[in-house]
Amino acid sequence: MTIHFAGKEASLTLGRSYCDICLRPSPLIAKIPLFSYIFMRGRCKLCNKLKLPIYFFSELSSLLLFITILCVIEGHSFSQLVFLYAIALFLIGLSIFDILTRRLPDIATLPFLLLGLCLSFWLQNIDFQDSVFGAIGGGLITGIVAETYNKMRGKVGIGWGDVKLISAFGAWIGWQALPLFLFLSSISGILFIFLRSVAIKQFNAKEQIPFGPFLCASGWFLLLQTFN
Repeated sequence: MTIHFAGKEASLTLGRSYCDICLRPSPLIAKIPLFSYIFMRGRCKLCNKLKLPIYFFSELSSLLLFITILCVIEGHSFSQLVFLYAIALFLIGLSIFDILTRRLPDIATLPFLLLGLCLSFWLQNIDFQDSVFGAIGGGLITGIVAETYNKMRGKVGIGWGDVKLISAFGAWIGWQALPLFLFLSSISGILFIFLRSVAIKQFNAKEQIPFGPFLCASGWFLLLQTFN
């Protein structure tokens, strides 16, 4: 599965990767993670135009998360390590999609929720009842907050894609970890806004940032604890 970005539109597709600028299939050398971006100085080999740096950071994140799994998870089978890394790659892709489109599609969040419920039932990495309460509690609480904020302020505070993703993580980590999950996600988002404002020397209180990447990062690290 690849994410393609053209103009203001992004899409999730299956098949060969291609340049988002000239829309031609990427050559083999352009598919080497990290090194291709560095060697070609962030430019497409075919049209020589600058590519989005977010792809470089996604590849760097993939490497760092792989190293994290090897360091944190001990005594697990190869298949479990592959599974955890696959979840990490999925969350990276979902984060990129949210950054580019400000959307978290149901085709990604709802299956992720169902998978969390199924794993708690079959693998018992957490209690199934805790998983169900986590999914319901996470979705219900944040859904009420989102609707209340929308009614009071007349604008979106928490998107429904975020609500569904929080519900999904509730199924993965259980209701007990939900407060910590929401705290870490919120703090990391606030810290990002602060650092970004310092870097660009400008603060816009009305600017909306995608919350999905912070939910994915915080949720994934808490998810790792359920497999220890």
